[in-house]
Amino acid sequence: MNDVVSLPIGWILATIGSLAGTIAVLATIMWAFMKSQLEAQYKLIDSQNTTISKLQDDVDRMSKGCGMETCHWRPR
Repeated sequence: MNDVVSLPIGWILATIGSLAGTIAVLATIMWAFMKSQLEAQYKLIDSQNTTISKLQDDVDRMSKGCGMETCHWRPR
């Protein structure tokens, strides 16, 4: 009943080392994935900023009216 199981220290260290290695590899994969997703998001935001800038220019141009006296946009 009082049998003691002994494990070699090498096995314990190897197990801890392999777990740490696995965690490090998974963290590296997750970091690379998140970095690529952020870069894609930044590209999307830049393209949206370009579109917004063009739309603002159009609104500025159209807010001046067409030059006719009866223009609906002129008095605004």
